[in-house]
Formats: sequence, structure tokens, C-alpha cells
Amino acid sequence: YLRGPLTLSFVLTLTLITIMTLLMAIWASIYLTQRLVSPLRDLAEGTRAVARGDYKKTLPVHSNDELGVLVDSFNRMTKEISIAQNNALTSQRLAESEHAYLETVMTHLSAGVLSFDQDRKLRTHNAAATRILNIDLINFTGRSISDFGEALPSAEDLINAISEGMENNVREWQRQISILGNDGRHTLICSGTRLDSEELEKGYVIVFEDATELLKAQRDAAWGEVARRLAHEIKNPLTPIQLSAERIRRKYL
Repeated sequence: YLRGPLTLSFVLTLTLITIMTLLMAIWASIYLTQRLVSPLRDLAEGTRAVARGDYKKTLPVHSNDELGVLVDSFNRMTKEISIAQNNALTSQRLAESEHAYLETVMTHLSAGVLSFDQDRKLRTHNAAATRILNIDLINFTGRSISDFGEALPSAEDLINAISEGMENNVREWQRQISILGNDGRHTLICSGTRLDSEELEKGYVIVFEDATELLKAQRDAAWGEVARRLAHEIKNPLTPIQLSAERIRRKYL
């Protein structure tokens, strides 16, 4: 029903406006879709980075809407995880350093050290304990103190002292014990401590040192002092005897 150039121009204009409107709607849809998809794509990439162990990934925040809040929360979460991971690594390195230091000290101690858990099972030992007891204590790790008696009949007094200290639940004790070694009898100074601190795992620590040479040196020193005093006591009466003998000799001559 439309006729004439004006009507045709109107139709063309209306068509052009419709096409432009559709193009703008499509462009707006694409723009809005990109705004919605871009943060989700960033979140997916950040999630994959976290799954790989990369907690330093920071996502860009493009808006202040719900997606922007979500991305910002993700960034704060990864930052807190990164800080916690660094603190955990630092604590682990510190613990490993302290453990290595303690191992070095324990290895170079001249005294034997045994540690037992609260069930009286051997937990740790040092090289000096193996040397003094003349037995490989690695085979006894995790075994009860009662199992030592069969393998160490020569150290029965030591085993009995340790068992007695544990059974009586004594906090600290010390005893002088004699054991039989390959090169003769040895005297040990043995001390025990019960661990019941909240910071430490409950158990017992036994420290014993071979005092055979020390006691021998003390006995030698004591006998030397006795000999010196005896010589002094003998020398005292010899002087007047010698003087009297010389006087008698002069009178006789």
C-alpha cells in the first residue's frame, strides 16, 4: 500500500535504523558477554595455577560488581596461602636445621643417650650408646626395654636400673652401675629423666657415661696422695734418727 519516493525513503530509513539497532544490540551483547566471561576465564586460569602450586598468581580486577568481589577474594586467598606456605617452608627449614644440629651434637657426645616413648619403647639412640653397650641398637628401635635383657645379659644392672626408674615413675634419678664388657668390667654413671612437658612428647631420656678411666685416675691420684703422706710420715722420724746416729759416730771416733 506504500507508494512514492517518500514512502520508499521512509522504509529504507526504518530498515537502516533497525539494522543499526540490531548491530548495537549484538555489539552490546558481545561486550557484556566479554565482561562476564573475562573474569571467569581469569578465575579458571588462576585456579589451574593454584592447582600447579603457584600461589603468586594475581588476577586483574575489572569491576566492582559481584565478579569483581569474587576475583578480589581469590587474590586475597592466594596471597594468604602464599604467606602461609612461605611460613611453613621457613619453619620446616628451621626444624631441619635444628634436627641436623641435634644429630651432630648427639653423634659427637661421649656419653650414651637413649630415649624411650611413654610405652617404654626405644625411640632414638646415639653412636656412643652403641659403642658403650657394644650392640647395634638400630635393631632395637621400636622395641620395649624388656627386650634388651635377652640381648644384653652383661648389662643386666643397667637394664634393671632403667626399668626400675620407669616403673617407679621417678622424675630424675642417678646410679652408678657396673657392666661387663669385652675388655673387662666397666663402671657407668647412669642418669634418667622423665619427659612430661606439654611442649615435648612424653617419654624417658637415659644418659650413661663410661667412668671407668675417670674412677681409675681418681684411685691412682688417691693412692699417690696416700704414698706421699706415708713418705712424709716416715721421713719425719728419720731426721732425728740420722742426727743421733751422726752424733754417736762422732763421739765414738
